[in-house]
Amino acid sequence: MNKNMVKSAGIAALAAAVLFTGCSKFNPDTTLVTINTGDGTKDTISLGYANFAARYQQSMYDQYLLAYYGEGMWSTDMTGTGSTMEDDTKEGVLEDIENQYLAKLHASDYDITLTDEQNTAIAEAAAKFISDNPAETLEVMGATEEYVKQYLEYRTYYSLVSNAAMEEAGESISDEDCWMRTFSYVLFDTTGTTDEDGNAVEYTEEEIADLKANAEELAAADDYAAKAEELEATASTYSYLKGEEEDDTMDMAIIEAAEALDEGETSDVIEIEGVGYYVIHLDADHDEDASQTKKESLESDAFDDLLETWKAAITWTVDEKAWAKVEFDTLFKTLETETEETTEETTDDATTEETTDTEESEDATEDTEVEDTEDTSAEEDTEETSEESDESTEETEAE
Repeated sequence: MNKNMVKSAGIAALAAAVLFTGCSKFNPDTTLVTINTGDGTKDTISLGYANFAARYQQSMYDQYLLAYYGEGMWSTDMTGTGSTMEDDTKEGVLEDIENQYLAKLHASDYDITLTDEQNTAIAEAAAKFISDNPAETLEVMGATEEYVKQYLEYRTYYSLVSNAAMEEAGESISDEDCWMRTFSYVLFDTTGTTDEDGNAVEYTEEEIADLKANAEELAAADDYAAKAEELEATASTYSYLKGEEEDDTMDMAIIEAAEALDEGETSDVIEIEGVGYYVIHLDADHDEDASQTKKESLESDAFDDLLETWKAAITWTVDEKAWAKVEFDTLFKTLETETEETTEETTDDATTEETTDTEESEDATEDTEVEDTEDTSAEEDTEETSEESDESTEETEAE
């Protein structure tokens, strides 16, 4: 068995074996999405391309999730919202296609075009994808070399444009906008415990008094971390925006106490009714790592807002009847693989380096097999698994 490496700007091919359980039939040239860009220009997305994007996404999930959730997972309501995992995934794929389309549409806003080297890398990766996959797999996935090239091109434009837009947004974000302070905290929980049967057991007044005494001992300690360890108390950390007036996670009484501390200081005991006693220690007045994470979050939020603005400027119409013809009626399984991590190729083009940093690398595999279950008992096993999956499948989030 040979090992594969894809040398490209952070884009890679996939090889998967396919387990047949059915096969959707439709005209790939059917128009799925009709787009009016707002300036009189009209464009379309074909059903064939969207089908490939969806089935490729399915193949990724299949290889990692089927072993855990069974072959009926696509017809299962994983999130409790009343929609199946197939529906949720297809919805996400359509949203990705729209976002990627808009990024390419607005690439000129940031003077972004793909370099010859990037186009070559995309073409080579697409050709490798086709050569690495068995003909049966490509047919079921609806994969053509042109679709794969289009898919990789869209992803590359999205990466480059989102990076440029977020960098631009970052220029208007001040230090105060992302100044994060970090404190350690120990909670002496007074809500009680549970017995061996899982029943709630309230603390006695004496036990609560002991918890408060421990909290006071920690508050008075010269070495916060050492005393917490001595008390066998669990210390956690929390970062918040300096001067914030509301917090979705931490009680504002804790935040207000943190605001009163200088770096290295420990608070008095903070009682939160119905919760317990907190003692906090300000680890960093300006946590640079947390501040950078906050800035990146604000930049990402800014790009999300920009995408919504772009969406409002176009008309994006989906043929729902055509989209319903795309079904995850086959399962992609890697029966036997040997993988090697994708090697990234650095070029002199700065935008290519950005693509390499942001695109997700996937292992490439070859020497896979196709198992046709139409003439075997595996099809019966698949159907039985599908019927039983609603009972055995636990809630998951597939991203």
